[in-house]
Amino acid sequence: MATNGTNGDGPANEGLTLAIIGCGTMGSAILSGVLGSCARSEAAGESPKIAHFLATVQSEASAEKLRTRFSSYGSHLEVVAGDNVKAMHRADVILLACKPYLAEKVLTEKGVAHALDGKLIVSVLVGSPVQKLKSFILYQHDEFPTDGHQDVQKYNSLYIKRAMLNLAAEHGESMTVIESTPMPKHYEDISQWIFSQVGKTAPVAPDLYDVGGVLAGASSAFLSVAFDGILDGAVKEGMKRADAKKILTQSLFSLATLLQEGEHPAVLREKYSSPKGTTIEGLQSLEEDRVRYAFSKCIIASSKRSKDIGK
Repeated sequence: MATNGTNGDGPANEGLTLAIIGCGTMGSAILSGVLGSCARSEAAGESPKIAHFLATVQSEASAEKLRTRFSSYGSHLEVVAGDNVKAMHRADVILLACKPYLAEKVLTEKGVAHALDGKLIVSVLVGSPVQKLKSFILYQHDEFPTDGHQDVQKYNSLYIKRAMLNLAAEHGESMTVIESTPMPKHYEDISQWIFSQVGKTAPVAPDLYDVGGVLAGASSAFLSVAFDGILDGAVKEGMKRADAKKILTQSLFSLATLLQEGEHPAVLREKYSSPKGTTIEGLQSLEEDRVRYAFSKCIIASSKRSKDIGK
């Protein structure tokens, strides 16, 4: 049973239990951010919205690594190997963070549908539409009493919210896109609160979720290619890579600040470029190599792949 009686019919209580199912790289990043926020709330004499955390992994070795990594949080965190259904039963909120290809195995396990009934389920799985997740969860129809005429879904209230973020969640600097789907307000509030603890959030319509997820998550990997290329150029010109990285990292922060203040990328390029200058020379080189098209193409390809995985 859920520790605090959270369900789809009433407001969420303080001090909820959050279960992270498949606490790998992304799950750990979210866990780190939310644990830290809750610890700060306690230190300030406030009641944390989430008081207890359950993290499931596949092996005892992985469990021990998590226990060691988060040992300072003591009794707030419990790490278990392999017992996903039990963790779902005990939690008020369930965050699905396993590898996408494991979703069917995890969610079709006997007892899952009953364990998730009426609870908030947050999914950070790539290419996993709500209907696909529901079909997995409702796989074991015999968990619910039916009279042969009623649809099994009448006995099962599934509140699934999809979100996509990036690894900067661990440092409280992620961008999370949250799919806009009908949901009881208190569940909307919990979803928003969780991801607000690890950075900023933005709502996206269901038909834009795949491209939104790419922008929030995968785009960091794409930008790292440009970052590496610029570093290579600096090294070729005689600068130490560590020094170049320090300078370029701050330049990225500078660019992000200007963009957040409302500057348009094209206008920024104009401001940086002077006649016969170094900036316009470099920009012309990029255009000759179709770099802009390459980045545009990678977003389109990645979005398409996300949709294909979800079929």
